[in-house]
Amino acid sequence: MENTAITREKTAAIPTIHEIEQTSSELHKVGMYTTAAFAAAIGVWSIICLSSALISTGGPVALVKSLFGAMFGSM
Repeated sequence: MENTAITREKTAAIPTIHEIEQTSSELHKVGMYTTAAFAAAIGVWSIICLSSALISTGGPVALVKSLFGAMFGSM
């Protein structure tokens, strides 16, 4: 019988291309969700500001009138 030794191969701690791609795609997902969250927050803030302007001026017609008055300097 032959004497065969079971050897354990040393594996390097170098990440494979698949692992690098996986990390990269996960970072892209985090960036996408962060950007989407900020965009949603800005959208909600703009709706709140627009509704506040509608309430304070007395309606959409008065709001447009005030807008043109602010742009051209006359009311």
